[in-house]
Amino acid sequence: MTTTPARSARSLEAEADRERTLDRLEARMEALQLSLRTRRTSPRWGLWLHDLRETRETWFHLADPDGQDPIPEGS
Repeated sequence: MTTTPARSARSLEAEADRERTLDRLEARMEALQLSLRTRRTSPRWGLWLHDLRETRETWFHLADPDGQDPIPEGS
């Protein structure tokens, strides 16, 4: 089977888009972690924790769809 230039370009663009999404999710996780560490008394703390968990889940699913989260919950 041969790969056409158009298919190859689509594949490269899809991979680049996936990488950009992973980078954005990683930056979001870092920002949420900082918020959680520095503002423990904020009324939004529970919301940030929930958002961090969902963001991590999404990041790990995109990074390795068949893998498992290497960091256990609560770490």
